[in-house]
This record gives sequence, C-alpha cells and structure tokens, in this order.
Amino acid sequence: MKIMIPHRALNDEPTLCLLLRSFLSSYFAVMLITTLLPILGCAAIPPKPPKTALQIRELQTRIFPTPDSKAVQKALFDVLQDEDYIVKNAVADLGLITATKETALSQSGGGLFGSHRFSSGIGMGMGSGAIFGSSGEGTWVASEVREITVNVSPFGPKTKVRVNVQRRVVNSRGVTVEAEVVDDPAFYQTFFSKVDKALFIQRERL
Repeated sequence: MKIMIPHRALNDEPTLCLLLRSFLSSYFAVMLITTLLPILGCAAIPPKPPKTALQIRELQTRIFPTPDSKAVQKALFDVLQDEDYIVKNAVADLGLITATKETALSQSGGGLFGSHRFSSGIGMGMGSGAIFGSSGEGTWVASEVREITVNVSPFGPKTKVRVNVQRRVVNSRGVTVEAEVVDDPAFYQTFFSKVDKALFIQRERL
C-alpha cells in the first residue's frame, strides 16, 4: 500500500501524524479482514449430516427390469472380476455373493492416506516421520480392504439387487485401524451402471 505525502506536510507535524495514523489504521484494517475472511468462510459452511440407514439402503439397491435373476448374478460375477474382486462365497439358490478386494498403500507417502504412520497402541500420527510405540518399531498403513456382499432376489417381474460395501484400512501388522460402510453415491451409481452394461452384453451375446 502506497500513500503520497505532500512535501509541505513533512514540515507540518500535526498533519504528518494524522497521515501516519490514517495509514496505520488502513493497514491494520486490511490485515484484520485478510485474517478473518478464511475463518468466517469456513465457519459458515456447516458439516454434512450423516446419511440415515434408509438413505444408505436406497443407494445400495437397484431394480433391474428382468425376471432372470441368474443372468443378473452372472453379470455381477463379471463386474466383480473386472474390478479385481476375489469371490469368496456364492450361493446361487439364495442369490448371495461375497467378495473382497485388497489394495496395497504406499508406506512412503503415496496411496490413499499419504504418509500416515501408526504406533503400537497409540493411534494415527500425522506427518512423514515414523511414530514408535513400546516395541520400538513403527507401523504404517499397509492396505485398504473392500468387502462386498451382494443379495439378488426376485421382485415381481423384475430382479432386486442390494450391494453392501465395507471398507477397512489395515496397518503393516495386519490390524484394522479404520472401518466404515461405503456410502458414496457415485460408487454405487458406477457399480450398477457396469452391471447394466454386463447385462446388455449378455443379451446381445457380444
């Protein structure tokens, strides 16, 4: 910020004091506004409320316009295999499929959780340095495991599918350090779109 002071005012002490006072007041006002704006902006955005059980169920459920539940199960198998899931159990008569997918996370800063490290019995540590517990050995996020359960059932002349996905984060000692139900609408929309495509491929025998 620049302020022009007339040459004549330099010899006028009261005028110079007023100019300096005005400059300092403006400077501190700008600094105060610059500091408070980000804080006020963040405080004005309320956190999103958690989804209800009914809302999550709606995300997880899709009705397919076919009575052929076996064809829907076949499409689900195809999608799970394409997405690198390993089918652990399948009961065709009950329409039940369970599968898992494990993704390795980088120890040195890459992956979903960056370089978060864990100490034995302490919890999550932020930053790139290892945290040591009583054993003297640091632990870190090793992998993300997604466990998917699919239930296929007749729904009149149609077929209903419900998909439930649990996400776990496992550290280098095999201990689960975080677990949650996946409730991202985009995940389920993408998954069901791929099942739609797999059914289309079956019908067209592509």
